[in-house]
Amino acid sequence: MATISKKIRELLERSAGLAVVAGHKVVPPPEPSLGDLSSNIALVASRQPGQPPLELAKDLAQKIQSDPSVDKASAAPPGFINITLSKSFLTQALDGALRQGYGSNQSAKGKKARVEFVSANPTGPLHIGNARGGPLGDTIANVLSANGYKVLREYLHNDVGGQVKQFGETIVGKGIQYRGHYIDELRRKIKTNDQEEAGEQAVELLFSEIMDDCKAMGIRFDKIYKESEFKANQTQRILDKLTLKKKDEAQWYELTGAQDTVVVRSTGEPTYFANDIAYHDLKFAEGYNLVIDVLGSNHHGHVPKLQKVIGELGYNVEKFKVVLYQFVRVKRGTEVVKMSKRAGTFVTAREVLDEVGKDAFRFFMLLHEPDTHMDFDLELAKKQSKDNPVYYVQYAIARIYSILAKIKNQKSKIKIEELELDNPKIRQLVLQLIQYPDLVAEAGQTLEVHHLSHYALKTAGLFHDFYESVPVIKAPEGKRESRLALAKATLNVLEHCLGLLGVSAPQRM
Repeated sequence: MATISKKIRELLERSAGLAVVAGHKVVPPPEPSLGDLSSNIALVASRQPGQPPLELAKDLAQKIQSDPSVDKASAAPPGFINITLSKSFLTQALDGALRQGYGSNQSAKGKKARVEFVSANPTGPLHIGNARGGPLGDTIANVLSANGYKVLREYLHNDVGGQVKQFGETIVGKGIQYRGHYIDELRRKIKTNDQEEAGEQAVELLFSEIMDDCKAMGIRFDKIYKESEFKANQTQRILDKLTLKKKDEAQWYELTGAQDTVVVRSTGEPTYFANDIAYHDLKFAEGYNLVIDVLGSNHHGHVPKLQKVIGELGYNVEKFKVVLYQFVRVKRGTEVVKMSKRAGTFVTAREVLDEVGKDAFRFFMLLHEPDTHMDFDLELAKKQSKDNPVYYVQYAIARIYSILAKIKNQKSKIKIEELELDNPKIRQLVLQLIQYPDLVAEAGQTLEVHHLSHYALKTAGLFHDFYESVPVIKAPEGKRESRLALAKATLNVLEHCLGLLGVSAPQRM
């Protein structure tokens, strides 16, 4: 079934006698009084020779007026088309929202995607910055699944390299590179004085902790890859396929000028980038249609290197997507929380998870665009009030379950035929619900999954407004059934949306 905006977009394109118009969007207008949807097709199409935008908008508005999905269409300066949808169309669309799985689609059926995320520094506990990539990567994977992809969630365990050796030196007391109470904890568990063995054991112990932290975030990985395996089995074979230059006894991968990168040190030891090349070769060699890396913003310089090497290895760079996320600052009200007692230098993910729980942790992490810095307010995340975004959404779900439980006792049926679409509270909620499949489809393309949390918040707000001004349980017979249908559709959409975000939908609060 076509999404709402897609259906109206195609209707306008047919009426204009045009193929798909780049930049043409169908979105809610700035004011509900203008209509249900607004299109800019006349503004975009008028860049081609022809009518002025407003004249084209008037012509198209008249042409689509006769379509069963449209109740009214009108042009507005400088060339927008405002559309009011018909009752039959809205009723049919809402009927879809009453069905299980509403919001999911099979547009990518038969395709495979893989998402690498978290892949934390192996020499310390999982810090709050790295942890931001957890809910982000997991939600991207969920959204891709909802669009029909078969998804692999993967983690790269960096278990070799100079940092592991230095870490071993610290553990056996021959170095001071790493600090924090967790070092003393590791020393109590590790019984060897061999610094290489100590480093290897320490990163494995921390890796186990990181996996426990991910589990507490609601994350399960399908595949764990070890850097040591690439180094031993694949790195040199892949490097032999690339054009390298030798300088200062080392081997370099050429990019542009100063960005040339060492892949094999003068000692003959491959660098992290060399092993990462082998890892990405494997990602593409296994036949995936989409390869996604979710990385901290400190990796931004790494991205063009990977893009170039993927192309040189013969793979389609268009299939490679990178999502970068920024720093997280933890606050308690107005006070900044500076560091963990355990880590000594940063706030750990576990510290925040234990205080606020999985649901608040994930929802708050997904409230902001990844490429913006964010403040995580511990006090707000624990509040049981409408000020707390996740509580506000979950409370809407609990309210609906309460309604359904009471209505069930009255044996009322769910019907949508008599939906009062002239009531602005009802109409706005209906319009919000039926646009949900568009949101999921778009997020599957853009990977901008933070829009889901904002959608859930707005939907919850519209439901609370509806519930507080329009009786449901005490509504007269006839109206009660259609209002009940609206509540049930809201529940389906919110549960599906929270499911993608990895947040629970409690029946009681």
